[in-house]
Amino acid sequence: MSERGLDASGNLIAFLVGGKTPGQFSVRRTENFDISDAVLLPSGDLLILERKFSWLGGVGIRIRRLALSDMAPGAVVDGPAIFNADLGNEIDNMEGIDAHVTAEGETVLTMISDDNFSLIQRNLLLQFTLVE
Repeated sequence: MSERGLDASGNLIAFLVGGKTPGQFSVRRTENFDISDAVLLPSGDLLILERKFSWLGGVGIRIRRLALSDMAPGAVVDGPAIFNADLGNEIDNMEGIDAHVTAEGETVLTMISDDNFSLIQRNLLLQFTLVE
């Protein structure tokens, strides 16, 4: 998945590499969010971590859940936001996401940011339990 590469309709370009049906598809882009990372859940859904920045609006992040089964050459996939946050929520420029399942069966999401050697950014590690 591209961070900001757009197709002719303004959606984010993505590719299926290998497998039975390789090819290009798109992820619907809304609210000027760009994809920074993604993680596959044990359920087969894909979570995408998105971020945006503007001088007027500040920093925002969200996580959207996409059905892996919807991804096919030529498709435009979309899914619900399961998490939204901005600077009021003590986030930063979140760049990475991962998931693991605990011994108790809970799915834990981990997000990380990078301060990019900037005085106005921070390194953060955030963890949340995914509630189904």
